[in-house]
Amino acid sequence: MESYQVVILPSERWTRVLLCHGPDELLRAILPPPSQVRHERSAPTFLESLALWLDATLPVVLSVDAQHAGFCLGLTDELGLGKCSIYYRVEVRERGGRRRGTRIRSMGNFADLRRLSLSAHGGGR
Repeated sequence: MESYQVVILPSERWTRVLLCHGPDELLRAILPPPSQVRHERSAPTFLESLALWLDATLPVVLSVDAQHAGFCLGLTDELGLGKCSIYYRVEVRERGGRRRGTRIRSMGNFADLRRLSLSAHGGGR
């Protein structure tokens, strides 16, 4: 059974949100940055609404720099740990420039195996 996943990437300019169901994108949003969010319950209420609409507890990946993780959008605590509720479970992943790695050329397309490798090591969905 394929599940839903929400990925939230806040920055100084925007907060980007992506909702997926398995490999399918269901929702893309570009919202104001955290600095412009005036109500501390905005993000939690948004996620609760999505969870109710989809009748599912949503796994949420919050991608932030370590220095910005504390109290980010009301989805983390003061230590930068993700909050959990009956509507969502937030996992904080440090944003970083993940190096793509060297690829061996002329051997065919191994994208499906690469995805399996990432998910087996916790790097995928």
